[in-house]
Amino acid sequence: MGDILDSQKYVNSTCLSLLLLEVVPTSIRVSHKLKETSNAMANIDEQTRFDTKLSSIPDDLPGTVNVLENPLINNDDVTIRVENYGYNLGLRLSEVLMYKISNPNISQNSSTKIVDVLDIMKFVCRDVWKNLYGKQMDNLRTNHRGTFVLVDNNYKLINNLNGSKTESDTLIKSSSYIWFPCGIIRGILMSFGIDANVTAEITALPAVTFNIQTAINN
Repeated sequence: MGDILDSQKYVNSTCLSLLLLEVVPTSIRVSHKLKETSNAMANIDEQTRFDTKLSSIPDDLPGTVNVLENPLINNDDVTIRVENYGYNLGLRLSEVLMYKISNPNISQNSSTKIVDVLDIMKFVCRDVWKNLYGKQMDNLRTNHRGTFVLVDNNYKLINNLNGSKTESDTLIKSSSYIWFPCGIIRGILMSFGIDANVTAEITALPAVTFNIQTAINN
């Protein structure tokens, strides 16, 4: 009898990408709403229509990207919220993937052993990224003293982003999205009991380099 996890229908990759692209706009709207001091509960039950604004942010209508012009896109409250979305996903995703890997009835990788932090990083690069984005990380480096560098030369969440202004404007908007995978990686590591500081930088769109600092020498 097959495992219940393998009997579930998978989410369409395009739908997942479109959903994840809303992580930053939603975070901006939430932060903007929390900063409002008046009419906080107004229109809470109002139906959303094509001509109904999603927030009090100017021109924030369904199907538009005007919300990304809001200065809150670089606010700590927004980046922390985006990172937390990824962190919570990482915690849960780790449990599911480890269960599937350790179950010989549903995985060809059941012999995979995770015995140290380097194995966990390989797990992130291989299993986590393959399940989320349909591809593995492109590179993994370590100094064997708790510092790791993971490289994705074509990070799918930002590979189609294109700002209407300059290249630097596109870079600024894209940078808000990479806090999400930082949170995923931090959540995966925390599920194994490893506290880590995870940051990222866009070296050249859409390439992203993740810098991970742990207290474990390995």
